[in-house]
Amino acid sequence: IFYYFFFLFIIGIDNFQEVRQFLRKFIEGLDIGADKVRVGLAQYSNEPHQEFLLKDHMDKQSLLAQVDNLPYRMGGTETGKAISFLETQYFTAQAGSRINQRVPQIAIVITDGESEDDVIAPTQQLRKQGVIIFGIGVGTADMVTLQNITNRPHERFLFSIDNYQALQRLIDSLLQTVCVSMEDQRQGKTKKFADIFFLVDNSLSQQDFQQTRTLLARLVNQLDVGVSAHRIGLAQFGQEPKAEFLLNAYKTKEEISAAVRRFQLRQLQPNEPRNLGRALEYASTQLFTSDAGGREDQGFRQFLVVVSGGDSTDAVFKESRLVKSEGVIVVGIGLGSSAFEIEQELIPTGGERVFFIISCELATLADIVFIVDESGSITTPNFQLIRSFLCKIVDGLEISQQRVRVGIVTYNDRPTAQVYLNTFKDKSETLQFIKILPYRGGGTNTGAALKFARERVFIKERGSRKRQGVQQVAVVITDGKSQDAVSQEAADLRRAGVTVYAVGIKDANKTELEQMASYPSKKHVFTVGRFAKLKTLQQSLQKILCYNIIRQAITINTRRTGIKEGCIQTDEADIFFLIDHSTSIQPKDFSDMKKFITEFLDTFHIGKQHIRVGVAKYASSPNLEFNLTTYSDAKSLKKAVENISHEGGVTNTGAALSFMGPIFERAMRSRGHKVPEYLVVITDGKSSDKVKVPAEKLRAQGVIIYAIGVKDANEAELVQIAGTPEKKFFVNDFDGLKPIKDDIVTDICSQDACKDIPSDLLFLIDSSGSINPGDYQKMKDFMNSVVTKSNVGQNDVHIGIMQFSTEQMLQFPLNHYYDKDNMWKAIDAMRQMGGGTHTGAAITAVSQYFSATQGGREDLRQRLIVITDGEATDEVKRPAEALRAKGVVIYAIGVVNANTTQLLEISGSQDRVYSERDFDALKDLESEVAMEICDSGRDCKKTEVADIIFLVDGSTSITHDKFRSMLKFMESMVNQTIVGEKLTRFGIILFSNDPKSMFTLEKCSSKREILKAIAALKSPDGDTYTGKALEYSLQFFGAQHGGRAAQKVPQILMVITDGDATDRYNLREPSKALRDNGVSVISIGVEGAKRDQLEIMAGGDTSRVFYVDNFKVLETLYQNITHVLCNTAKPACEKQKADLVMLLDQSGSITSGNYTIMKTFATELVTSFKVSEEFVRVGVAQFSSSPQKEFYLNEYYTEEEVNKHILNMRQLRGGTNIGQALKFIRDYFQASRGSRIAEGISQNLILITDGASQDDVEDAANDLRAFGIEVFAIGIGDVQDLELLQITGNPEKLFTVQNFDSLVNIKQKVDDTICKSKPPPSVPSDCSVDIAMGFDISQRSGAPGQLLVSGQLKLERFLPEIVDYVSSMQGLCCTGTTPIKPNIAFRVVSRDGQFLYDFNFEEYNENVLKKVMNLQMSEATYFNTALLQSFRNKFRVETNSPQLQMVEFGRGFGYKLPLSIGMQSVGSTILKQIDSVAHRECCNVMCKCSGHEGIRGSWGPPGPKGSPGAKGHLGFPGDDGDSVSDLLFISRKLKRADLIFFFFFFQFRLH
Repeated sequence: IFYYFFFLFIIGIDNFQEVRQFLRKFIEGLDIGADKVRVGLAQYSNEPHQEFLLKDHMDKQSLLAQVDNLPYRMGGTETGKAISFLETQYFTAQAGSRINQRVPQIAIVITDGESEDDVIAPTQQLRKQGVIIFGIGVGTADMVTLQNITNRPHERFLFSIDNYQALQRLIDSLLQTVCVSMEDQRQGKTKKFADIFFLVDNSLSQQDFQQTRTLLARLVNQLDVGVSAHRIGLAQFGQEPKAEFLLNAYKTKEEISAAVRRFQLRQLQPNEPRNLGRALEYASTQLFTSDAGGREDQGFRQFLVVVSGGDSTDAVFKESRLVKSEGVIVVGIGLGSSAFEIEQELIPTGGERVFFIISCELATLADIVFIVDESGSITTPNFQLIRSFLCKIVDGLEISQQRVRVGIVTYNDRPTAQVYLNTFKDKSETLQFIKILPYRGGGTNTGAALKFARERVFIKERGSRKRQGVQQVAVVITDGKSQDAVSQEAADLRRAGVTVYAVGIKDANKTELEQMASYPSKKHVFTVGRFAKLKTLQQSLQKILCYNIIRQAITINTRRTGIKEGCIQTDEADIFFLIDHSTSIQPKDFSDMKKFITEFLDTFHIGKQHIRVGVAKYASSPNLEFNLTTYSDAKSLKKAVENISHEGGVTNTGAALSFMGPIFERAMRSRGHKVPEYLVVITDGKSSDKVKVPAEKLRAQGVIIYAIGVKDANEAELVQIAGTPEKKFFVNDFDGLKPIKDDIVTDICSQDACKDIPSDLLFLIDSSGSINPGDYQKMKDFMNSVVTKSNVGQNDVHIGIMQFSTEQMLQFPLNHYYDKDNMWKAIDAMRQMGGGTHTGAAITAVSQYFSATQGGREDLRQRLIVITDGEATDEVKRPAEALRAKGVVIYAIGVVNANTTQLLEISGSQDRVYSERDFDALKDLESEVAMEICDSGRDCKKTEVADIIFLVDGSTSITHDKFRSMLKFMESMVNQTIVGEKLTRFGIILFSNDPKSMFTLEKCSSKREILKAIAALKSPDGDTYTGKALEYSLQFFGAQHGGRAAQKVPQILMVITDGDATDRYNLREPSKALRDNGVSVISIGVEGAKRDQLEIMAGGDTSRVFYVDNFKVLETLYQNITHVLCNTAKPACEKQKADLVMLLDQSGSITSGNYTIMKTFATELVTSFKVSEEFVRVGVAQFSSSPQKEFYLNEYYTEEEVNKHILNMRQLRGGTNIGQALKFIRDYFQASRGSRIAEGISQNLILITDGASQDDVEDAANDLRAFGIEVFAIGIGDVQDLELLQITGNPEKLFTVQNFDSLVNIKQKVDDTICKSKPPPSVPSDCSVDIAMGFDISQRSGAPGQLLVSGQLKLERFLPEIVDYVSSMQGLCCTGTTPIKPNIAFRVVSRDGQFLYDFNFEEYNENVLKKVMNLQMSEATYFNTALLQSFRNKFRVETNSPQLQMVEFGRGFGYKLPLSIGMQSVGSTILKQIDSVAHRECCNVMCKCSGHEGIRGSWGPPGPKGSPGAKGHLGFPGDDGDSVSDLLFISRKLKRADLIFFFFFFQFRLH
């Protein structure tokens, strides 16, 4: 083992002997020798000086003698130059370095000063060479510079001491740390060898065989082959495989070379099969075992090199996957390859292969902490496997402080933070440290480690960005059962917002892993039987980790919004919660249950005619907390839930279920009719009584039961309660209830999601040979379930199926079955094809079946669901793009080894990608996918708020049957709305010769009442006086009849007529009168109705005109009208007044055609708003490499002017610097640019871009949102979703499309989102103020016993007042009354910048102030550059911020006001100055007027006369001169009289 050290230092002559002594004792602790530890040494000042090189002293005696004679050198401090000198002169082979022999390289830098040159670049270069740098800072050494020099984490590699005498006390701890680092680095630098087995096809021709054998011989000759190096094995295969020699057969290169030369192929017999699949299976089970010489358990990589001469007779897909699942890397070699090419394929020059998961390119934003077990059971060799595993996971992430941050906690008996989230700035540093991650052994207290991670690592001070919405992720890696409890600590960690993954190795306890992991545990728990198998886990863990980062940040929030919108379809239901409150449930658990219920309420329309909710609780006996009729709005329900108390008792679930039966019976009677009934049971233990019979009785009543078990609940009993496993849920702790809520709500709402939504749905399922028969059946079960949940019918949902492998097979087209029974039979009859995975070809083939000629209905919504278990062997992107261009929406479901990048290419949107570990997960997707395919993409789900009057023709031409069709149509239209007093209201007017109101808008408040009234209507007969009826109808939109036009509720008249109007010439005027009064007319004509008359009534808007040629078709016409009605009934934009700025990407990646499309899209957005000076103002800027102003908010006030400018804009092209553009656009939101932010008008920014930013966006985006600006982002093509999320801060304000042509599809959604969104809070959630105070008392005698305030009467008097004033800031940013408490620190600094006394930043503490005022002072203090540098370092080190504001120079408009210690109201004046800057930095208020000081009170009574003071010194002689000199003299005297400059620095940090 060999080690190198370098010592660089610059010190004073008085301390030089201390350094010599330190070096001597340190070297004595090392094992010096040519083949052991080598030491070199250099000194530096302005120039580095070579004292001795690594090669100069190979024994300890001569080395110590050289140290004793070390000369002292003087000069400046150019540390950067010295470090470069080390790299070029010391760490080289010529100087004795053995860096090329993988010997650890260590440098130790000792300094007591500040570098005069740059250290960052030379330090990075030196560390890049693999050198570990330790640093020792003495006295006033610049710790910031040393932090830049030394390796991270600084807690391990950086030491700080007060003086050189303390060096001696540092020796033992430094030696221990250095030696541990040497050993860790040695392990990390160990050369990586491999086990390589060649598998040769014995059907090769003689010529090909000779070429293959020669190739093998050359390869063996080139590789380092041996027992402890690369091991080689050889086998051949035909019908059966045969091993020629195993990995442990030979020990030397010569023996292996001879065996290769002797190798002969067994001749393949005529028609003999070539079973490569059988050979691969044999290789996975026989060729890499420890008995065969395999070294997997020692961490050696394993390669199977296949040389094949043709296609295999048997299947290879499943067997190939089996080999790879064992961690063996399979390499196929062509016969034209060279030995060098094969060597590069097996042993890449960069070291170990990294299997980069492409999905991690999209997972660009997260805080990930690895919590790693280092207990004694792991052992050193196995911990090296953990290091390797961590390296591979981290190497696949986009590491930086702006992207993915990584932390590492190791634990045994106690946890240790090795790396915090803000320790490393880039990937290379992180990987370098992981390679030397220390291993100590000890116990296994996993619970303590989880608590430590929550309290000490996932915090803002250590780099957590939780408050900025960045995902928090923990990956626990352990090999055994914890010696302390983990369940509660894991739950607390998850409650803190951390997603937890648990990786168990060998003897890890499965129950504990599930207790630790987030819900569902099957997606967050990973286990391997041996440490060597960690490599098999790397790809799957990394894939799921990265997929879930995107899913949690973007997809879940988007789908949660979709669930809520989809549940609008569920209009009526009764839902009861039955919650366990037995003694075993803790207060936190009960709180989680109540939170689960309150979040559940947010999803539905709560109301007495809609969704009703009640709660019962039980323990020893059941108790009704409140009934379904007690509360009829969400707000009062939430309050009632919060007031539920936890009392305790035993768990009698059976009695509670029996108790619920009569309650549901009364519920039906109170509503008057049967509606869907649901019971959600939550329990944490096994019931003390029987549950099966009472649960069966409830289900027999028609009650659907969801059973949720927590902790110790019995899963078999939960199935008895729910009646089916699909409605049974289990979580390990109560914090896991939140995701279950989405599952249950989706299941409830998916029942109604597809009603009245005709569409085409095709399944394209992978039928390749890699899929097991059991998994193939699970795909069929999944399709059956989706069919079950779909509204299948000739006029409703059509479903077709195609399966594929190497070829495609159409199972049945869209127009083959119109009933579920036949579909189920056809699905059950499907048989697996086997073969490869040609997904791209299958997408191309399935495309034709969406066309009308093949049964597709191109005018309706069309969906394709692709399910695959592997990576496609052909291109998928272009076929998928072509299909999506036809309007088909594609959902991509990937299982097991599916490539997530290909899934995204297929779907075109992350929202439509599902990636699962196994086929069992398909069961969890059934309701989610069913609801998504039915409900996704509709801008308008159901009409929620509107006043609608049917104006119905009842003339003689309409027979009884025809009138019944009209009634059915109206009933269907009513069912497409949400009826309620504050929601949608209906009225009906029948007309023939005369119109007559049958009921008005205020009459019926429930859907059932309206439907009953419609059913009772009778046709009046007579002629068709439509004009008269139109005129008559207007009055019924008035407030006296229930109209809500004054409340801006949409007013809609729906005219249904079957013929020519008798008063055809009187249609125009009443139609116009209706429109002038804000009533929208939808015209519906049947049979003999005249289209021109329908258009007159609709005001010429043909989108509101509908015609069918018979009344039977009228009954289903509602399906066409629903969307029009919903959009017509949309309420007016909530932002009637707004400032809207658009920031458009004009970079070179956008073609001219796409640039034009984007400009057109921008003008269409503008058209959606009422542009004017009073209402909506618009501003526009463009950006590429740099931003470009187009026009501010106060330049154009009409839609025409704005759109004309936009369409005339020119594209400059360039790069994509979004961060710079966001900083630039801040200026648009100033009053001088037309912004009305000061008036409380909504401020909005719309960013449109087509690519990832080339600069950082986070800080600029945070500043905009903190300023009160709502940011919306539209990403086109290959954008970074998480980067756009950083910009918007909210996934609901983020939109992505695959190409520019698709912009038109999201226009309405963008409009709606802008209109409905609410501005962020006007105050940042965390703005802190740090104030540091210092003292300049340069005229001081230095007499013994003097205090800081000795002789400084004004300082002694006013310092407490000043500190008291600045210790609290009231009403910052004009919000609330809670004051901000600044952190205050004190530092007293000597003339040369060394601090004499130092107090940390903390809230005002009177005791600290007293200590400061009573400090013993032995020297004067000075306001000079050394002092400024000292305070700069204090802010950097203690507040992690380089920004420094000095009051005297950063006070805004008060800068001319002189501050002095004795001025009146000095504390108040200083607070005003700080408050002014605080508003500028924290609240974006450029100027604040604080008003004048109040009138001072009258003088108090004089105090008693004090005792005589000491006699003063004689004054200085005055100078002769004119009046100007006298003034100067007076000034000088004043300065001497005060004898002090008191000053302070402050900074503001916005979090």
